[in-house]
Amino acid sequence: MKHNKGFSSLEFIVTLFFLSLILIALGIFLRVSDLTISKRTQDKSDKEQIDNILNSIFEEIKKDHTSNVDSKTDPVWKYNDTNIDGFDISIKSLSGLINLNYVPKEILVNTTLVSAFDSPESIEKIKNLIEENGMINSYEEISDLISEEKFNENFTLHGYLNFNVADEIPLAFIGNNITNSYFGDELANKRKSLRNNKQFIQSETEFKMLCGIHYDDITPYINLNPTLNINFMSEEVLKSFLTYPQFKLSNALQKANTIISLRDSKEITQEELISILGISKNHELYYYIGSKTWFWQIHITGKNTSCNVILARDPEEGTLGEPKFYLIEKKWI
Repeated sequence: MKHNKGFSSLEFIVTLFFLSLILIALGIFLRVSDLTISKRTQDKSDKEQIDNILNSIFEEIKKDHTSNVDSKTDPVWKYNDTNIDGFDISIKSLSGLINLNYVPKEILVNTTLVSAFDSPESIEKIKNLIEENGMINSYEEISDLISEEKFNENFTLHGYLNFNVADEIPLAFIGNNITNSYFGDELANKRKSLRNNKQFIQSETEFKMLCGIHYDDITPYINLNPTLNINFMSEEVLKSFLTYPQFKLSNALQKANTIISLRDSKEITQEELISILGISKNHELYYYIGSKTWFWQIHITGKNTSCNVILARDPEEGTLGEPKFYLIEKKWI
């Protein structure tokens, strides 16, 4: 009798113990669930706020009335390096950077840009990767060849390809893939022939004749617009380009310093740039450097969520002459 009573008491205690464990576990689960739900709700709220900020930035970019030139005097740059309601904002003109896929190896090897890489051999390895795969799609593919800091200071993987200054390998790769034919190879061969004769396609009419039935497919990915914006090029990139021996630009450093000083107080138009450099449409630099930004990077960081956006401008304007833009990348982090 006592044994049975004792057993029942022990059984009751054990039952209570396990029940309490279950309740504790359930309580922890509920608290974790609450936190998870709360975090999801917060993430959603953050995303909505980030989208609102992005829309405001997009509107500022579209409102810019100096469509022939982009610079840090434009209204949108008031958002750069600011904090709005707890969100850090940074804006970058990717047209101030060199597209590593498109730039000829000689410019990297024979200018001070060579110091950006881990070694001169790194440039050869990067160009071999491009030759093998057609394009480099992310920094991670070359992270063992150039530091992330140096890459972000000087280079990008976003941008249109200017036919007149294109490296033949990406020109062929893009042309073939866009047209689903070997037309890219034809473009690359034509580009090589023109380069050897120091000639350029100087008008859209000429380019249309060159591309024929493929013109609508090729543009805007391959076009005749300068890819770099003089108003956003770093001093290092600017001086490297202007002093590149093959360009044979007289008083190159002096002209670079004039540009650097001038753009501190005003935006430089393409016409002003041409005048400062003393070049014409028969000079290669004419097709490298202009005054428009074609690609923007916008990064917004909140406490729980971050977003990275790449915005592109279409070289072809709308029916009323208004600029057209495309959101080509949006990543939540």
